[in-house]
Amino acid sequence: MERMDRARRVGGLLWIGAGLVFGAAWAIAGRSTPGVITLVLVAAALALAAVLVFRTPPRVVAGAGRVVAVLLAADFAGAVADRFGVFGPPGAAGVSWGDWADFVAYTGVLLHGVPGPVAAVAAIGATAAEIALALLLVTGWQRRWVGKGAAGLLSCYLLAMATSVGWDDVARYALPVEIGAALLVTVCPPQRVGRAAIVVTAAGGR
Repeated sequence: MERMDRARRVGGLLWIGAGLVFGAAWAIAGRSTPGVITLVLVAAALALAAVLVFRTPPRVVAGAGRVVAVLLAADFAGAVADRFGVFGPPGAAGVSWGDWADFVAYTGVLLHGVPGPVAAVAAIGATAAEIALALLLVTGWQRRWVGKGAAGLLSCYLLAMATSVGWDDVARYALPVEIGAALLVTVCPPQRVGRAAIVVTAAGGR
């Protein structure tokens, strides 16, 4: 377990580092850049990486991991809300899809032009997965498995986008950083462990 935690920690840090370099290069080149909400998540992921690298107290790591988990949940929930027009119609500022039909069409593009019914099933599956992950990330239940699930889903999105619509969308959604953030969430102690550690310390380490 400890070896796997170490591997996910290193992997998460590498993804975040690579994502920051990629995003900066894309921005300097005048290409696609993340929105404000995504940038907040990127900043939180960077802060989590820092507290893990500098071996801060478990309570701080747990708190930072909790913040990142909630922001990832909000990101998933926001993406689901977008495809149902919550943030405005298709083409509105800051809107990725704006309605379900546009999201299904986008899913079909990501899957390299599969038939409409297949794209619709894939869109439903992706939406169900994002809703489930958002709820589980907020609760903190089974954070190791949920974080790995989030990283896996985001990795599928990155691969699909990179091989279909190109790297602009990968940069716009800061997917490499989000993958790293999800992996780092898996190695953060739950907050109750941090509180327990404080109680033990106060009791003289017994």
